[in-house]
Amino acid sequence: QGALFPHLSVAKNISFGLDRAQYSKNQISQITAEMISLIGMNGLEDRMPYQISGGQQMRVALARALAIKPKLILLDEPFAALDAAFRDELRTEVIGLLRSLGSTALLVTHDREEALVSSDRVILMRDGQVAQSGTPEEVYETPNSAEIAASTGDVLTLPALKSHAGVIEYPLSTSNVSISENQSGYVVIRPEEIRVSTDVGTGQEGVLTHIDYYGHDAMLTVDLTSSHTIIRARVAGPADFTVGQKVYLEHLGPIRYFSHR
Repeated sequence: QGALFPHLSVAKNISFGLDRAQYSKNQISQITAEMISLIGMNGLEDRMPYQISGGQQMRVALARALAIKPKLILLDEPFAALDAAFRDELRTEVIGLLRSLGSTALLVTHDREEALVSSDRVILMRDGQVAQSGTPEEVYETPNSAEIAASTGDVLTLPALKSHAGVIEYPLSTSNVSISENQSGYVVIRPEEIRVSTDVGTGQEGVLTHIDYYGHDAMLTVDLTSSHTIIRARVAGPADFTVGQKVYLEHLGPIRYFSHR
């Protein structure tokens, strides 16, 4: 909900919070013009809220909030109503603007990519409590559980055994743990941490059963020959692979092991 004033134009909505005692008319006009340019709505200054789309209304609401150059701003999923291409563009510009203004922003989002791209610090919430916090790199690379790992990106959760000596055996490992001395648990792996090759002997053998093509990359689904474990691995593109082909998987690490509680 943009909550725009229905009786004010786009420009007047944006300038509403600017203190007339602090800014001159020219300054207010300049700030308003800068905000309108930022949200890509040049030429629509005199439109009324009902004359613009829902996405445009959200842009105006965001510009109105930023116009006063706040020291702290709460952004509650501000880009959710925008199309994907404009969302990425506007998000980058808004975060850059907030940093240039020296404003602190608390961004609430369910979009895991947005959380990582936009933040200096990520706080993951579960049942009203902080489950993990840290830099985007910290929460992505060293999640404290499989659930938290899935909150920040695609994951594989594979059964694992850990010996008293600390050796971990799982479907993509090359170690052999003695069954008589082990602790059961699981490992969490990112799909991009798996190397897929057609070279014999370069990892665990499997059969490629499916390819999901996303343009910039692809997700390969592989059925491991030894254990029939289904593995999903991300590669730059599917050009060198075909469904039904025999491939070899190698986990490049890190190994994130969690014991069953």
